[in-house]
Amino acid sequence: MKREIGSSFYQLKETDKEFEVLKNSEVKSNQHYRLYNSGRSALLALFEEILQKNKVNTIWLPEYYCHNVLNFLRRNYNNIKLYYINPFNYKIDYNFQRFAKKGDVIVLNNYFGLFEYNYNPKSTNRPIIIEDHSHAWLSPQAKNSKADYCICSVRKTYPIPGGGVTWIPKAKSDSDFYQNAKDESIEKAFHALSSSLSKKRVFLKENKGNKEDYLSLLAEGESFITASNSYVKPNKDLLKCLNDFIKLDPNVVKAKNLKYILPKLSKSNHFKILNRKDFAPFGLLLLFNNESVFTNFKSHFIENGIYPANLWPNNDLRTQWKYFFNIHIDFRYDLDDMDYLATIINDWIKLNP
Repeated sequence: MKREIGSSFYQLKETDKEFEVLKNSEVKSNQHYRLYNSGRSALLALFEEILQKNKVNTIWLPEYYCHNVLNFLRRNYNNIKLYYINPFNYKIDYNFQRFAKKGDVIVLNNYFGLFEYNYNPKSTNRPIIIEDHSHAWLSPQAKNSKADYCICSVRKTYPIPGGGVTWIPKAKSDSDFYQNAKDESIEKAFHALSSSLSKKRVFLKENKGNKEDYLSLLAEGESFITASNSYVKPNKDLLKCLNDFIKLDPNVVKAKNLKYILPKLSKSNHFKILNRKDFAPFGLLLLFNNESVFTNFKSHFIENGIYPANLWPNNDLRTQWKYFFNIHIDFRYDLDDMDYLATIINDWIKLNP
């Protein structure tokens, strides 16, 4: 198999060692999860459900958020306001009730799996709270949430052609909430993303085809998700994928790989490693304060088959340390991969003292 770290997922089969590693971390839950085609579809369903039951004054979203999600929600709602939070400072005790009050809805993002929000769920003057755990599916914060609703875009975590999940924490009874409509765009997205996954598998494991084959399909699938504007029920194939994967805990391998690689990394003045004791972050998180150095680092990595994700670069952050990379260290990768990743990082540090 070709060595590649990062970038999009590829299709897994039950005989793959990567799948076996993930399968070893199966968990059981009594929580009722509602399954959707994407995180955007899931979030739209939550807002529509809330609006059926409540008069909402303001929808508060964090400034540092996926621009595709922001644009999608602005297509549907004209009462959205943004609030500022430093996504790299998980130590702050963030008081969102300074501005978000009863009658509002606020989305709190568990950035990179490192955040916890301190609030009183029994407060009589608080907004309706939605926690976004897209960076931390099955994390303790997600499983022990005090929020009114939770959401996760699980296609960020698993090799599946779409998928979002919502749930009401610790609900004694719950029912699904879907739109009775047809959505051709979301069906086209499913087929394009399915083809991208399978073609990337062939490229990596059988050395056939080329990157353009699966990357173009990935881009096509993303464009169809952007065109979609519904919260219809996923088709039976996607439902099966979701039910098969969402019970498999990705954090076990991430924590193991992170614990292994951190002591192997040399120190650098050019970046900080975001980490929190006893938490399993979204990946290996590197934060820079110089854009040209940041770009140089990315070029060095791509030359060596490593593809760090520059999350949401269009956000204007009011902080010196703001150039951010996530490097995936999930179930696709073993300790040999971590050794290789550490070597490439340390080589760059030597070249850039």
